[in-house]
Amino acid sequence: MSESNQPIASSEAGEHDVSSVSPVSPVATKTKAATVGRHAYRPAQPESGTVGPTRDAWAVWLLSIVTLGVYYLVWYYKINRELQLFAPAAVTVRPGLAVLAQLVPIVNLVSLARTAGRLNAAHASVDSPVRVSAGITILGAFWYASQTRYLQRRLNTLWDAKALPG
Repeated sequence: MSESNQPIASSEAGEHDVSSVSPVSPVATKTKAATVGRHAYRPAQPESGTVGPTRDAWAVWLLSIVTLGVYYLVWYYKINRELQLFAPAAVTVRPGLAVLAQLVPIVNLVSLARTAGRLNAAHASVDSPVRVSAGITILGAFWYASQTRYLQRRLNTLWDAKALPG
């Protein structure tokens, strides 16, 4: 395990004190760490601008249908997480809640529109002229689940725009 992901012993319920000794100073200092389960961890923060994988839009669509929507929920979580990692200053999302919203009628359409907005914000952060229409995204949900193809194509365009020098 790397030093940044070392478990920290619990001193009180809900709070954790981290005693560390500086290599320069033998004096121990105490800092607070966030609680995760039984232990507290200091997770390494991913770099902003992380480019996600390019996926075939038709494969995403087909897998979503063949798996009766299970792959769609996994894909939806992944794209929202990738957008969050790509442009943390421009995109604020809780991917788990976005997926949960896909299970609730009407709220799922609002979530799709917000995902289109997040994709627009990510495109704007790299000065890409591509824009995503929330209306077309919502209409795609009614047209054979075409929102997957539409959003994935725009996401692939974002990854390509980031990969290009300039």
